[in-house]
Parts: sequence; C-alpha cells; structure tokens
Amino acid sequence: MMSVMHNGFLRTMKANYKINAGDLSVIRPFVYCRESLMTGFAKANSLPVINENCPACFEEPKERARMKKLLSKEEALYPNFYDNIKRSMLPLMHDDATAILRSYTEEALAKSRKENQKN
Repeated sequence: MMSVMHNGFLRTMKANYKINAGDLSVIRPFVYCRESLMTGFAKANSLPVINENCPACFEEPKERARMKKLLSKEEALYPNFYDNIKRSMLPLMHDDATAILRSYTEEALAKSRKENQKN
C-alpha cells in the first residue's frame, strides 16, 4: 500500500523469486500469514519480537506505523478488507505479472507524455 500512496503503483515482493544473478532463490514462507499471528506465536514461544524490520528504515519507522493504523481502521469498517487486498495482490506475485505491469506502465507513461505535449 505504501507503493500505491507514494509511487502510484501496486507492487509487492514475490513469494518466491530468483535474485538477478539467478543463482539464489528467495522464498518467503510466511507471506500469507498475518503479522498478529506471527507475533502471537513468537510471544507464546518466548521468541523475540522485532516490531519493525525494514532495512531502509534508519530512523523511527513512522510511515510503516501510519500505514498499519490506516489499514487497521479500514479493516474495522470492512471485515473482508485483508482478504480482498490479498486476493487483489496475488496476480502481482506471479512471474508473468511483472512483464504485464511494465508494459502497461510504459503505455500509460507514453500516453501521459503525449497529452502533456498537446497542452
């Protein structure tokens, strides 16, 4: 959702992908698990809980916390909110989705440039 708000694109990391060099696969086994479920499991088993683990966050992770609050409010209003977001993002997690989205983005940008040139 942060990508939508800040960049205008709906993007996510794939659940299983190869790095650019092609010699290493990244598997995210908990991609479909709720954070609250993982936190509950960790606490029940006396494991440490790291509240924010974003490698790009060198200071207080304000934006992620703000997005969590926003999504929590929406989920209170719309009980199926999480499942609907998850379902809408599933196509992005497939290998062919990247090429489709890139093509659409290039088309949209070209169209936007043409319209700006006319004005």
